[in-house]
Amino acid sequence: MAALLPWVRNRFWLVLVALLLNAALTPLLPPAYLPESFNEGIPAALLVSEVLLRTVVVVLPVLMPLPAPRLALAVYTAGVLLYAGAWAAVIWAPASTWSTSLIGFTAPAWVPLVWLCGVGLGSTLRFVSGYRPWMYLAAAAAFTAVHTAHTALAWTLATA
Repeated sequence: MAALLPWVRNRFWLVLVALLLNAALTPLLPPAYLPESFNEGIPAALLVSEVLLRTVVVVLPVLMPLPAPRLALAVYTAGVLLYAGAWAAVIWAPASTWSTSLIGFTAPAWVPLVWLCGVGLGSTLRFVSGYRPWMYLAAAAAFTAVHTAHTALAWTLATA
């Protein structure tokens, strides 16, 4: 059992919080965020790159041991709270000026960069000797950019 402890003590638990938040809020989303409308008209290359980058930023934390530095945990916590707030705004007031603006509509796509930075700050990877935290942060930034581009395109198509 002690041999499994290092595999259980990893930063995926931090990612799991956001995944559970997504699962809980998905049924409450306005129609523009539902997969059938959100993905309609989005180029396949953008969708594929988003899935690949999402997989990287979700799976790599399994190889990142805990504990995380205090700064990383503070950034992560602030990011999760901001993320929940971004979703709350579009769920509770979908017709508001904020939620219908490009910045407000895309907030749930670009705010995750904050909690993803919290996951990556001060990280190490098991079995990867040349790994540096900036590598995960770069992947997180790339995912966030692609996800935000997808969301901005969905907003453009929804408001056209």
